[in-house]
Amino acid sequence: MQLTSPEFADGTEMPWRVSAANENCIPALNLHDVPAAARSLTLLLEDLSSPLGGVTHWLVWNLPPDTTHIDAVSLPESAVIGMSAFGKVGYTGPTPPEGQHTYRFVANALDCRLDLSPGTARPNFDAAVAGHIIDTAELRGLIERS
Repeated sequence: MQLTSPEFADGTEMPWRVSAANENCIPALNLHDVPAAARSLTLLLEDLSSPLGGVTHWLVWNLPPDTTHIDAVSLPESAVIGMSAFGKVGYTGPTPPEGQHTYRFVANALDCRLDLSPGTARPNFDAAVAGHIIDTAELRGLIERS
């Protein structure tokens, strides 16, 4: 499985518009080669450079396995959105407090759909996906606060 973006290449600078300090919009993401056995997909965004450890900026699950494109205006109806580490249900774009941070989008193909309520936090999400991930793809992007 592969996760790509037409807006930035893996390991390069993300556009500032995805930042919470700017437009706070999800960058376009494309999914490729999802396993045929997948029953649903998940996506998350986390800050890998935070001194607090991986800080969750976005969490979504129960995407249809045939999803090939996600952006700020095309989240499938079946998608369920979780809570960010900032106590917000929805996308909280990257905004490093200082310097350059590395952010990671992670897509998981699951062998099931998740029975989690909207607004579920990351620890409960992690427990629910445990043992159900059949493939994973990552895309890393950088954002620097000047």
